[in-house]
Amino acid sequence: MKELIEKTMAYVKDKAGNETTGHDFHHAIRVYNMAVYLSIGYDVDEEVVSLAALLHDLDDPKVADENSKLTLEFLNENVDGQVKNQVMDIITNMSFSSYKKGKVMTSLEGKIVQDADRLDALGAVGIARCFAYSGKTNRMIYDYSIDDDSAIAHFYQKLFTLDSLMNTVEARNIAEKRIDFMKNYLREFFKEWQ
Repeated sequence: MKELIEKTMAYVKDKAGNETTGHDFHHAIRVYNMAVYLSIGYDVDEEVVSLAALLHDLDDPKVADENSKLTLEFLNENVDGQVKNQVMDIITNMSFSSYKKGKVMTSLEGKIVQDADRLDALGAVGIARCFAYSGKTNRMIYDYSIDDDSAIAHFYQKLFTLDSLMNTVEARNIAEKRIDFMKNYLREFFKEWQ
């Protein structure tokens, strides 16, 4: 499995190394590392967890065109059909937008990868990723509202809800600490903004 994971990492680095919205190679590595950590003590398919964590954003509409099939191409060349189907099921159903459409993650592997991805939207790195994505998509930093399309509003509309959506106890504990950090950041932000 080690050789496959190294090959996957190299592939993701090649395809997402220059991505600038925070859905880049470094994000994939952090999600992978967190998913491996969150898997400790659970009976999961490590290969499925690892591949889903590393490949999950390659075809995301936020960063790829709608016909992108980078993940499927890689999986078709490197794993059997069962693993491919499990990984694709996780990737297809793990996003916040999928959750809002009523999709539910059913596998434990998927729940762990989903938690790892959500955790990377929180804390210091989460703040940086939010502003990177906002800049790339012409979203304002703040416009005196938490109900608009600004970066700061995104904290309230999505990021501060993620702790309650975590699937594992450990992810929920980490999320709560990271959200506390973000709230402290916002207290300072609003002081300086005025």
